[in-house]
Amino acid sequence: SAFNDNGKKGIVGDVSRLVRSDFFPGLGWMICRRIWSELEPKWPDGYWDDWFREPEQRKGRQIIRPEVSRTFHFGSDRGASYNQFGEALLDIELDTADFDW
Repeated sequence: SAFNDNGKKGIVGDVSRLVRSDFFPGLGWMICRRIWSELEPKWPDGYWDDWFREPEQRKGRQIIRPEVSRTFHFGSDRGASYNQFGEALLDIELDTADFDW
């Protein structure tokens, strides 16, 4: 993932730090074709972020996410949980510096 749900301004700061997590963040992610082929046939119309966190989909897999988010959620009336947490996402720190991995 490129997003940290808890990456609030003033709390995060290390743009090079990556964190392994059991919690799927829901925004700014990508998966390999093999996993997409497994999930796509049963993909829900809404609240897919919560669905993706269920044990039947997660299967003990983990994600790697940055301490400082590299994507910005601009809001929508659809998508992950139909943007019910859009206001809270305005305080997420966004990494704007170039980083040579």
